[in-house]
Amino acid sequence: MSKTESKASSYGAEHEGPVHEGEPTSNGRRFALVAARFNDAVVAKLIDGAREALRRAGAAIDDVELYRCPGAMEIAGLARRIADTGRFDGIICLGAVIRGGTPHFDVVVRECARGVGELAGEGKIAVAFGVLTCDTTEQAVDRAGGKEGNRGYDAAMVAVEMADLYARMRADGAAAQPPSVVPAPATDLPRRK
Repeated sequence: MSKTESKASSYGAEHEGPVHEGEPTSNGRRFALVAARFNDAVVAKLIDGAREALRRAGAAIDDVELYRCPGAMEIAGLARRIADTGRFDGIICLGAVIRGGTPHFDVVVRECARGVGELAGEGKIAVAFGVLTCDTTEQAVDRAGGKEGNRGYDAAMVAVEMADLYARMRADGAAAQPPSVVPAPATDLPRRK
């Protein structure tokens, strides 16, 4: 949505001037699900939630591909390889890391989030982080279709909206690139003595 009229945000404040945001529609875009196999009982529910969100957003079955990796530590590397193919408009990263009795949890969570965050920060492709980081299995189950909703569904909707926003920015051209600055010719600059 690129509009020039005032728009109330989801926080209630009005904004005057252009507002740029994506719509929750897939518009024939392609999405990759990158899912860890570790804690598969939980991750399978995240995958189901992501697929449901993409279906509701209008994605065709053939426009959604699932890539599996051993655990959350491998998600970022696999997502990077997928992004580099140029075949997808969005990547949804899914996994579940549940705290144990060692600092391994902190290392895996930090590195997974860092790697996925770096890929997302490049702004070349929509990337959504749907990796649960929970203290208990119960918390993970609650966030994978239980009483706390389904974070796989939520992550897929983030990817859909961001893919739409990136597509709109590419179509606008000017919004996708910063204005170029042309330096003044050297002959117009005062000379130093």
